[in-house]
Amino acid sequence: MATAFEWIVDLEVLRRFPQRYARAVDERDHEALAALFDPAGSVDGTRGAQAVPEYLESMRTMPRSFESSMHLLADPMIDLDAGADTARLDTYAVVFQTKAVNGTGGDLTLGMRYVDDMVRRDGTWLIHHRVARMLWMR
Repeated sequence: MATAFEWIVDLEVLRRFPQRYARAVDERDHEALAALFDPAGSVDGTRGAQAVPEYLESMRTMPRSFESSMHLLADPMIDLDAGADTARLDTYAVVFQTKAVNGTGGDLTLGMRYVDDMVRRDGTWLIHHRVARMLWMR
């Protein structure tokens, strides 16, 4: 059984996960992005269901539609039992995409919801399964 201190430390590590993801995606830091995901996991997102290696490769090679993006995140709702090696994060986000690469159209704003099933592997928390849903777009 984990101590209250260990539970709080795990909770804080998990609370930071959505921010780490947002910064990796916005900065197009593919190494940092890959470090967040369980290689045996999967992502169910705006481009369909993909195994993590396929998802990471598509993120690396996908042509850019916008010059920049910025994720603005709500505080995640975290379900974590003391001593558990699994957890769930549920995070709302607003994603601002600016300066269309093709020069046509305006900026784009997306309302997103990320639901992450987390797993601890060798002492490190990772996203094992992500469901990313677009809720609205402007």
